[in-house]
Amino acid sequence: MRHSFFLLFIASHFSMAQDIDIKKRVERLDSLMSLHHNNYDYVEQEADALYHLLNTKYAAKEYNGFKVDVMLHKAQVYLQKRENKKALQIAIEASDKAREYQLPEKKYRSSLIIALTYEITSDFISCRKYLDEAYRISRQHQLDSVYSAYCIRMSSFYRLTNKRDSSAHFAYEGLEYAQTYNNSREITDAYILLGMLLRKDNYKESVRYSSLAAKRLIERKDFLPAAMQLSNISRTLYEQKQIDGSFMYNDSALSLLEKNNIAGLFRIYQYRSNLFEAVGNIDSAFYYFRKYHDSYLSYIEKTEVAETRKITEQYENDKKEAVIKSREHQLFFIGSLLAVIVFGSVVLFRKNRQINKQNRIISTQLGELTKTLDQKQMLLSELQHRVKNNLQHVISILEIQKESVDFNNIDELIRGNQNRIHSMALLHKKLNVSDNVHEVDVKRYVTELSELVKDSYESHSKKVNLQVHVEIEKISLEKALPLGLIIVELVSNSMKHAFKKLNIGIINIELTKDANGHTLYYSDNGSGFDFNAPGEKGLGQEIIKGLIDQLGGVTETKSDNGFELTVWF
Repeated sequence: MRHSFFLLFIASHFSMAQDIDIKKRVERLDSLMSLHHNNYDYVEQEADALYHLLNTKYAAKEYNGFKVDVMLHKAQVYLQKRENKKALQIAIEASDKAREYQLPEKKYRSSLIIALTYEITSDFISCRKYLDEAYRISRQHQLDSVYSAYCIRMSSFYRLTNKRDSSAHFAYEGLEYAQTYNNSREITDAYILLGMLLRKDNYKESVRYSSLAAKRLIERKDFLPAAMQLSNISRTLYEQKQIDGSFMYNDSALSLLEKNNIAGLFRIYQYRSNLFEAVGNIDSAFYYFRKYHDSYLSYIEKTEVAETRKITEQYENDKKEAVIKSREHQLFFIGSLLAVIVFGSVVLFRKNRQINKQNRIISTQLGELTKTLDQKQMLLSELQHRVKNNLQHVISILEIQKESVDFNNIDELIRGNQNRIHSMALLHKKLNVSDNVHEVDVKRYVTELSELVKDSYESHSKKVNLQVHVEIEKISLEKALPLGLIIVELVSNSMKHAFKKLNIGIINIELTKDANGHTLYYSDNGSGFDFNAPGEKGLGQEIIKGLIDQLGGVTETKSDNGFELTVWF
């Protein structure tokens, strides 16, 4: 038992040691970026070796996060080498892996590197898209400890899109978060950004932040960007006519680069030449201008050689790929020819079978078409029968009105009957002989019908808002006809009587359905009336009650603040 425990302890300790070793090797890639800023190929080789190790020896699930980290470091190396296409490709791949492994912080960092890639290539629309994605991830998973990285990228984005106030806001916010969580890289980046952003408005603060950035860069042995910060301070002081201070920082920048034997001096030589010219020392100005000129030509030559080497390597790679593809094409052609022969034989064999099968299908379809035609004829007869019944409804209403109508209001009589006939006409308009004539699209029917009646009464002096809410998709024709006539009568009554003392009227119609059946709710904000009390000429009320009986409905009314009618059927 003790022996087993001891072995378990040793295995656990060894596993932890492996984790620490891998973590240190991943973190070491950061320092290699600074130490080998002139030889990123070396950093790329180290990253490739570590990635291979993670895919072979350390392929277990617990190492997935390290794998994504290495991919992101490779993307940063490609950005430094100006191979933006490769950087974007591997950053997107890392983003997909982070999503697959369910690592939100790695997904967040991937989005920021993709945004940086698009920023470098001036694709600011795509850049903002991935910045927004990074923000969403950070808020969703509460990644406050790394939120400063998002702020720095947003500050850089706004600086390049000429929105200095927004850029400064995010730089300050990024600095605050970075200092809270001791994020060294983002603290340095915030100093650099503020040094650039405050240069015109507050040069003293600009000098302070650039000095802080230079100090941190020197501490991590990142000498070239440190020298550029010192050179920027020199340039800022030069613009403020502080020549002595400008010389001091220019001396520091020049000394830093020469001491560490780092290329990239030509800009500092140029500023130094300008300084000597400003104090009238033309010989020194000319001397450093010559050094600037020679350094610049050397830089251009090295750049061209590197580009030429890259183009040559690409050409050789393309040539090899072309040879491989040519062989693949030949094999593909032979295989395709054999496949065509086999395929043709199979097609010829199956063709006769398909012809016989199609003949059977055509016979079946002909029988179905004949059956469908008979059904259409039957549906047409049914539709004609319903039209006849609906016209009988109109005749019955007119017969009732002969005995109850006030002939002094003949316009009202015509308008009321027009609306009733419109409800039936609209109902049949919704039917289509090719569809089911037994059901109606009730939402469109009720909406169009109520609008039609409202418009027939509405005048310029009075505004009426009609609100229709229908949750039911279909309803039977037998229910739709009396339902439509009820709505016609209710809307007509409201338009005629409810809003005489109001400038703005509101009519609300709701049609819902639950387990117990359908519900029609109607209301207006008018003067209200007692629906159950018979009036002198209550034909409209009597029609509504008769139609409700036809639906088999139960009603409830209120007239406290306007008029409300609920019908369950």
